[in-house]
Amino acid sequence: MGTVFEAQHTSIGRIVAIKILNPEANNPVAVKRFQQEAWAAGSIGHPNLCEVSDLGALPDGSPYLVMERLYGETLSERLHRERRLPIGDAIDVALQMLAGLGVVHQRGIVHRDIKPDNVFLSSRTGFPTVTKLLDFGVSKVMPGGTVDEWDEKSALTKTGVVMGTPYYVSPEQARALRDLDARTDLYSCGVVLYEALAGELPFEAPHFNALLLRIVRGNPVLPSTLRPEIPRALEQVILTAMALDRNARYPTAHDMARALEAI
Repeated sequence: MGTVFEAQHTSIGRIVAIKILNPEANNPVAVKRFQQEAWAAGSIGHPNLCEVSDLGALPDGSPYLVMERLYGETLSERLHRERRLPIGDAIDVALQMLAGLGVVHQRGIVHRDIKPDNVFLSSRTGFPTVTKLLDFGVSKVMPGGTVDEWDEKSALTKTGVVMGTPYYVSPEQARALRDLDARTDLYSCGVVLYEALAGELPFEAPHFNALLLRIVRGNPVLPSTLRPEIPRALEQVILTAMALDRNARYPTAHDMARALEAI
């Protein structure tokens, strides 16, 4: 979809990242998603979101975003190296993810693609690691959201289209439902926390359709079966976030964070 370059602002010397949409992906829908990412991430301003400071087009018409230059690694890269995180680190990452999602959801936006590749562990010398949520390219405005720039008239998805990364999608995403809300992101947070603690995904299958079927049926292996030292209260947070019935999940990111903070 795109290429990211490190660049330097010629006037103030600031190092930034410039994300450019590749010519082969330069179609109206892709451009709309690109603009949506800029708007969704750039209009909020929060330490757990990657800052977007500018949007424009190159002379050949290719759109670009000017973004915060991050140093560190994705959660996916860390899990690939370590397989699973210390329990305290996993909770800390989840709490920061939920802090970012909380403000996003308050603006009426559902991310829809929460996964370890989109969770960046940003490091700065002398400072604690900061978790940043990336890539709002498939985000969606919830019905009744406070933002009207991306309403249903400009919707980029249609009924029957599954958005998101298969292993982390909620049951309602797997069913390609349109009425998604904050609880779909909380489900995905539960999957990410499950993987970070247990070292395995809750659902795996040999092909796409079989995976979606497993997700919509629910009933994952208990994380404590894979890692017995996971506290029962922490396991319950994961299972509540991943409840098959979204009415049984935490209603907001704040509620899930409060449950984690109590552990």
